Amino acid sequence: MGHVETALKLVSIKGMGCRKILKLSAQFSDINEIFETIPTELYHQKRIDAQQKKDLETGYDPKIIDDILAVLSKSHFKILTIFDDDYPELLKKIYDPPIVLYLNGDLVPEDYDAISVVGTRQPSAYGKNVTEKIVRELCENNIAIISGMARGVDTEAHRAALKYGGRTIAVLGNGIDIVYPAENRNLRNQIIQQGCCCSEFPFGTPPNAPNFPRRNRIISGLSLGTIVVEAGRKSGAVLTAYNALDQNREVFAVPGRIFDKKSEGTNHLIQKGAKMVTDIDSILEEIDVRRRYYRREKQVELPLDISQVERKILDILNGSVHVDDIAEKGDMNISEVLSTLLTLEIKGLVRQFPGKMFAKMEY
Repeated sequence: MGHVETALKLVSIKGMGCRKILKLSAQFSDINEIFETIPTELYHQKRIDAQQKKDLETGYDPKIIDDILAVLSKSHFKILTIFDDDYPELLKKIYDPPIVLYLNGDLVPEDYDAISVVGTRQPSAYGKNVTEKIVRELCENNIAIISGMARGVDTEAHRAALKYGGRTIAVLGNGIDIVYPAENRNLRNQIIQQGCCCSEFPFGTPPNAPNFPRRNRIISGLSLGTIVVEAGRKSGAVLTAYNALDQNREVFAVPGRIFDKKSEGTNHLIQKGAKMVTDIDSILEEIDVRRRYYRREKQVELPLDISQVERKILDILNGSVHVDDIAEKGDMNISEVLSTLLTLEIKGLVRQFPGKMFAKMEY
């Protein structure tokens, strides 16, 4: 029995949630052993508790498992389980990771460097423009875009990622074989060429309302951080941001007009400590230390009016360098270095990170 079949059996048992399955599987070196020994024997061996014994005895419907495996064998859909080596590392770290992920498309290691972009289903022109600008700049910095393929900000985020050549992942609140909303069929087809659609729900699961709060924890769980563009105070996007906080991920919010209902949620998040998004640097400076795949250095075209001292400092900035190291390597005093760095920042050639670290801008 493979991991896929065993995982499908476990998730199909009534009462077996993510946490229960992980607790149960921790008792075995190979999860297939769970179904190779009768529950009563496992209970007497103290490898399962009374509730787990009852759950396993309740059993699963073999036909359901056979139907899923039959669809997999005849389609381009795939299943990834939490017991597989290529299961997303960030998602595995959340409190209740999905045991099974149905995929349409591919997840790749570079998707570790991802940001989720979420918001209202009815964005303003401002919200649409901000979403496209943020996503474009994230894609230019090799950041994958995660969202939920819903109407509004989600759709705008996926479209922008596709437009600017980035990778994008759509997390669905329904079965992977269902397109919702229906008008996003073409978008779905494009996403699976530059990323994937994924879901923890079995084939044929309709987009019922209770599915979406569960879906949201996966959106944030796949990401280094979550950006809320426009959202009401009690919206799903704000709940996704709270999930991100619980998962120890970064939370960003785009500020909006104080009288705008669509900005109540984002402004409230900022008030409660979310990082206010003013430009791409306000995002990158928070996630750069967590990234797995760093941005490629690109040649910076220097202006004609650059001085010899400025050029000397730029030559020293190979990656992020502390101001003291710049002074030492350049045989300069700190005041001269700081003054020159300020000039370079104004010219858009250098940016400062926390802790007096400096790096060349990338274009």
